Amino acid sequence: MTVPFRLRAALLHLLASALIAALAAALVFLVWYPSPYSTLAGGTSLFLLIISVDVVMGPALTAVAASPRKGRAELTRDLAVIVVLQLAAFGYGLYTMALARPVALAFEIDRFRVVTAADIESASLAEAPPAFQTLPWTGPRQIAAIKPTDPGEQMKALELGLAGFDLSMQPKYWREYAPLADAAWRAARPVPMLLAKYPQMAGEVARIAKEVDQPAQALRFLPLMSRRESWVTLLAEPGARVVGHLPVDGFF
Repeated sequence: MTVPFRLRAALLHLLASALIAALAAALVFLVWYPSPYSTLAGGTSLFLLIISVDVVMGPALTAVAASPRKGRAELTRDLAVIVVLQLAAFGYGLYTMALARPVALAFEIDRFRVVTAADIESASLAEAPPAFQTLPWTGPRQIAAIKPTDPGEQMKALELGLAGFDLSMQPKYWREYAPLADAAWRAARPVPMLLAKYPQMAGEVARIAKEVDQPAQALRFLPLMSRRESWVTLLAEPGARVVGHLPVDGFF
C-alpha cells in the first residue's frame, strides 16, 4: 500500500520535530531545570506546552500544504515558510524557558527559596557581590540572602517584599552559603517532626539518609518556597548541606 504524499511529508516533519524536541529536552531538563526544579520552577509544564503546540502544529500544517499537485518551487516555498515559522516559535519558547530558569536556591532567614532569572531585575545585579553579578546557566547555585541591619535598608527590603520581591530576589543581599550554614542549621527543625506530620514520607527520608550515610533522625528540614510550589529541603551535617527535597508543605 502506497503511503499518501501528504502523510509521508507530515511524518518526516514530525520525525524531525521530535528529534529537535528531544535535544531541547536534554538542554532544559539536564542543564536549565535539573530535578526537582523542573517541578518547582514549572519547567515541565512550560516545556510540554511548547512541545504540544509547536511539534504538533508544524507537521499538521505540512500535511495541509504538501499537495502533490503543487509544483516543486511552490511546495518548497510553502514548506520553508512553515519550517521558519515553527523554528521561530520554538526558539521563542526556549527563550521564555531561559528567562524562567532557576538560578539560585537561597537560604532566607528561616526557609529556602527557588529564585528564577525572571525574579531578578538585570540592573540590580550590579549591586550584588562580584561573584554573583552573572546568573548561572547550568542550574541554580546555592546561596544565602542576608537580612539588612540598617533601618532604612530594612524598610526598603520590606517594601520590596510586599511588592513581591522577596529578600532572596534582591542580589545585593546575596552571600556565599557556607559562612551562613550554621544559621540555616539552627533555623531548621528535626526530621522526626516532619515525619510525625507526614508519615508517608518515611521511606523517602530513609532513602536520602542512607545516601548520605546518616540516621534519618540526624537530618533537619526547612520549608522550600517557589512561585509554584511549597516543599521542604532536607539538611545534613556537616555544613548544613542540602541533601534532598520532599513534596510536602514545610509550614506547620
